[in-house]
Amino acid sequence: MLNYEEWLNLSEEQRLNLTDAELPQIPADQLTNHLTASKAEKRDGVMGWKITQEIKNGSRTLWFPEFRQKKVNGIPMWYRFNPMNATYELQVETEPSMEQEPIGSYGLAWMHFMESNHPELVEVMRMKHSFLTTARSVDKSAWEYRNLLDKQYEQMNPRPNGTFEQNLAWERTRAFYTDGTVMRERVLVPLTRP
Repeated sequence: MLNYEEWLNLSEEQRLNLTDAELPQIPADQLTNHLTASKAEKRDGVMGWKITQEIKNGSRTLWFPEFRQKKVNGIPMWYRFNPMNATYELQVETEPSMEQEPIGSYGLAWMHFMESNHPELVEVMRMKHSFLTTARSVDKSAWEYRNLLDKQYEQMNPRPNGTFEQNLAWERTRAFYTDGTVMRERVLVPLTRP
């Protein structure tokens, strides 16, 4: 049988593949809110918790799904059941930090553009935890577009077989064309979704 901490580290698919004997049960000394028992249980392919709670005239046994969704102002909010006190707690989604998933040069340029020109949109995106995710998406899209433009430029303007200076001039022209186009069409655009 798993303990609750091990349970939390499993993916949803791994949890559903556990046998009934492996599902965790919360020790009685960790239970609050008049709970006497709390055990994970699957019902109709949905993972949840079966709890027993003392009430005035005895006890009652209830089952709660592990996750529940509620829309607040049209925004879906997810809640996770806490089997230790039989309450639902809001699950705040966070995005990976810049240390965990670095953002490339085009994504950083987009972030600077947005912070300088659209601070109100940046504030909303940060509240929704989507600013860094959108920056990563912009960076990926910009690099893919730049690679495509590089190929197209090389097809239309083959690399010269001349001197070092001619090759350098060709490289600079290609980089100026592709980078300028990517900045105009992919980076300096006020996006709010990845």
